[in-house]
Amino acid sequence: MRNLVRLLTLMLAATGLTFVALAGSTTSAQAKDLNCDDFSSQAAAQANLNNNPSDPNGLDTDGDGVACESNPCPCNTSSNSGGNNNPPAAPSKKFHAINLRVAEVKRSGNSVVIGKVPTYRGKFQIQRKLKGQNFKLFKRATAKNPTGAVKIGVTGPKGTCFKAIVPATKKYKATGKVIGCIR
Repeated sequence: MRNLVRLLTLMLAATGLTFVALAGSTTSAQAKDLNCDDFSSQAAAQANLNNNPSDPNGLDTDGDGVACESNPCPCNTSSNSGGNNNPPAAPSKKFHAINLRVAEVKRSGNSVVIGKVPTYRGKFQIQRKLKGQNFKLFKRATAKNPTGAVKIGVTGPKGTCFKAIVPATKKYKATGKVIGCIR
């Protein structure tokens, strides 16, 4: 009877190991089917590599921890292992809205830059370009709360053009825009 119990135990153990080995080989065979072409972006391939740091798919060919570097963006070059610990991709910054124009003050011959920079509060540059020259710093203007209103006197001969340069913020890229010329 003892021998029969030993025999059954050995048979069950062998069968269980065979099943585990077969299940493991199926999974790795399926994993080997993936390559960089199977991912729509570098970030998607990186997520797969981060979930499988042993790189069973060979997505990190140069071993630097970055998967499928030639795939199109969005990109994520963080090589965090551990699955969903990746920080979310930062949203891309937009350009500032610059709604300014050069206007002539009636009956005075003077000109002003008026309008709004609704995406920015603070000081920014007004550059001036005389005929045949490049834009150079002319004045610093201030976009005021709460609407970003701007009014600043400008001078120069006819044909002088002006440009606003608004610095980068957390949400917006540095933005430059030609706002008009004295006529």
